[in-house]
Amino acid sequence: MADDTEMTPEDAEREHLRGPKGRDDPPFRRMQELRKISRDYPFICPVDSKPHMGSPPGEDPNLDPNFIGNHRTDDGAHYLG
Repeated sequence: MADDTEMTPEDAEREHLRGPKGRDDPPFRRMQELRKISRDYPFICPVDSKPHMGSPPGEDPNLDPNFIGNHRTDDGAHYLG
């Protein structure tokens, strides 16, 4: 479109359905990414509130009494993406 003032209601609806700036992204891509993150990093770190794998593996870091004393953001168990 050369001029936004000439947009018809149909054009406006099409632009809205295509997402921000007219991108043609699949509508569920972001939700799929969030589901994958929540499967891989099911807990929220009690220290820095980032998604965390668990400590020890598979266990809630909130229940590990040594977790806060041994906490490192770069321990490989944090989601840093």
